[in-house]
Amino acid sequence: MKKYFIIGIPCLIAIIVASIYSLGNKGAIQYKTAKIDKGAISKYVTATGTINPVRTVLIGSQVTGLISQLYVDFNSVVKVGQVVAQIDPVPFEHQVKKAEAALATAVASLEKAQVNSKNNRKNYLRSRKLFAKKVISINDLDAARTTYEAGLADEKLAESQILQAKAALEIAKTDLKHTVIVSPLDGIVISRDVDVGQTVVSSFQTPTLFHIAEDLVHMQVNTNVDEADIGMVKVGQDAKLTVDSFPDDVFEGKVVEIRMSPIIFQNVVTYNTIINVDNTSLKLKPGMTANTSILVATVEHALRVTNSALRYTPSEMLQSESDKKALSERKFAKKSSSHIWILDHGQLKQVAVKLGIGDDNFTEILESDVKEGQEAVI
Repeated sequence: MKKYFIIGIPCLIAIIVASIYSLGNKGAIQYKTAKIDKGAISKYVTATGTINPVRTVLIGSQVTGLISQLYVDFNSVVKVGQVVAQIDPVPFEHQVKKAEAALATAVASLEKAQVNSKNNRKNYLRSRKLFAKKVISINDLDAARTTYEAGLADEKLAESQILQAKAALEIAKTDLKHTVIVSPLDGIVISRDVDVGQTVVSSFQTPTLFHIAEDLVHMQVNTNVDEADIGMVKVGQDAKLTVDSFPDDVFEGKVVEIRMSPIIFQNVVTYNTIINVDNTSLKLKPGMTANTSILVATVEHALRVTNSALRYTPSEMLQSESDKKALSERKFAKKSSSHIWILDHGQLKQVAVKLGIGDDNFTEILESDVKEGQEAVI
């Protein structure tokens, strides 16, 4: 036992001395650092959106009828004026014939009224002469006048009936014309909602037959930007986007519109921001989800520090009394600048910095006592 006691006492003293030395010698601690340098920093606002054609037209039917022919299908390329569908025209042709017959009847009625009016005028003039000679009474003269004036009214009625019949005929012809569905623009059919034999009903709402996109080479992204970031987004800013289908491809775009109407969902306010995208490769398809990054600010030669240096705080054992006091004052201040730690002749030194824009890796230093080339502790 005495032997072990003699050996153990010096070992215990050596361990205690080594521990005290390591605690008192801060200079022996190794730090990871990153140099403060100058370089480009770009700030992006990120958002998720949906890819859509710049212009999409819904092709519908203005008349109710049976679809007898479909001349295009999904992905069909169409031109302006091209016939895309046909509604059975037979009922509408009958309506045109019926309206033509009604117009002929109205014309015949006018001719009859004109003949009667001419005859009534002769009778009235004859009655006036007879009354002047006191051959007929005043009652007979009044009856002749009334008959003549009624004939003039019948003539005007017949003329109005002709106008009405002509209008009905034009409506019937227009309905017949609407049985032929044509494309109003050059584009591609992205959706077909009817089949041959299906009856479309046009009542309170025009039924949709096709969705036609004007151009799939130029697409747009409808993205919702958070209210905290919308103040930095401006029309004309460049944007980049990626889609899950092609994760290695980056598509270029530009902000063309910021819509003022807010979108509120679960107390989160966003604004619809439109980004035009070049889709020459035709890889982007309507409905795809796009991850967008809008370039809102950039600095080419910024004094910058790595973001990990802004997150570093040494333990209290390594901080000097002045550093502890500064940290305590900053903790209870309402607003203060950020800080970083640098190595000054092997010793930690806290330096206040005023920060500018930042990206995923670096943050710009606007004002500080640090200089390019100094080592920031990370």
